[in-house]
Amino acid sequence: MKSSTLGFWLPMGLIIGQLWACNGSNNSKKESNETTPQKASITSTADSSLLHFWDKFDMNDTTQVKNPDIGEQQLANFIDLLSKTPDSTMRDKAVDLMLDKAKSNRPSFDHFIKLYERYLYDGNSPMRNDIVYESVLRYLIKTDLLSDLEKEAYRPIYKLILRNKVGQPAEDFNYELANGKKQKLSQTKAKYTFLIFYDPECSHCKETIHQLRDTPELVQLFEQRQVQVLAIDPWGDRNKWKDYIPEISEKWINGFDSESKILSFNLYDLKASPTIYLLDENKKVLLKDTYLQPVIQYFVQPNQ
Repeated sequence: MKSSTLGFWLPMGLIIGQLWACNGSNNSKKESNETTPQKASITSTADSSLLHFWDKFDMNDTTQVKNPDIGEQQLANFIDLLSKTPDSTMRDKAVDLMLDKAKSNRPSFDHFIKLYERYLYDGNSPMRNDIVYESVLRYLIKTDLLSDLEKEAYRPIYKLILRNKVGQPAEDFNYELANGKKQKLSQTKAKYTFLIFYDPECSHCKETIHQLRDTPELVQLFEQRQVQVLAIDPWGDRNKWKDYIPEISEKWINGFDSESKILSFNLYDLKASPTIYLLDENKKVLLKDTYLQPVIQYFVQPNQ
């Protein structure tokens, strides 16, 4: 199970305090003095660094590749650059170049593919990033190095991470309330929806839920920003869900997927719990498979 707080949680007073500081300083932010040619130059330099990142790395030196301080660190630095690159075409090109080079040594190729998965897709990874992993999966599905059977293993994952992307409408679903009534995600009326999929027996879920419920500054922030918490148990044990109802704030919507469609139809990528999304009033995804801290930071930044 992943933790939505450990390693990512900033002191609540500091974060909430930033809300007022950021809002109060909007008018004092300096305009950028960069000219368009300067920006283009910076962009072109960044792209060049990304495309030539692996030029001097020897993929045939398996000892170097599998040394965590060399090969793995090199990949971590590469992923960091990829995550800062907004152009999907550029990300694809950089990943293609890197993996084309790794193809010269199958053990190196296989090693890096496993590292990509661990860094970018594992539910416990702080560098988890579906957008970057898309580029890796696109390569794996088209490369001639893998057999059709090997490629087939990646297709469902690729299809899954294309769901609920930032800027797209979140997949709609039905859920049951404690009184037996049925509702839909799309029927939630709020400026923002904090959608949390939780398991009543998950310790990290309980930790996140208690922070949301019992931190006055956070409760106030969500009220000010008109955030509706929608807590959904998709794992299908009605008795456990009912037993946990007293732990859920009465101001939240607490739902149960009685038809198990969220999991059966892979509507959301629930590889770990809790899984958190932030949606706008039209139920478009603002933050995907995120943690509590980035949600807080989203609201304390200017112009939100």
